Amino acid sequence: SESNDVGTAAGDNVPRRYPPCLLVVDSIQTMSCMDGGSSAPGGVTQVRECVGLFMRLAKSTGVPVILVGHVTKQGGVAGPRTVEHMVDAVLYLEGN
Repeated sequence: SESNDVGTAAGDNVPRRYPPCLLVVDSIQTMSCMDGGSSAPGGVTQVRECVGLFMRLAKSTGVPVILVGHVTKQGGVAGPRTVEHMVDAVLYLEGN
């Protein structure tokens, strides 16, 4: 489904009887959640809380979650680098 709200994307909408085999979030910097308070999507608090919610979802359901983060034109991670410290692996994909 297309939603920028973590509660919608990972909450009650995830079917428990027939769960998805994979969840891809593109991009984590655009997501927001109620636990992130009133801060804007992409801010440190929102990113940390959203990643935490997706991590709990993955652990409780066994559904693998891929979080896509984008980079700036200068090659740096867009938004806070919080995600890099919370996930199991970070992959940088480059192309021409």
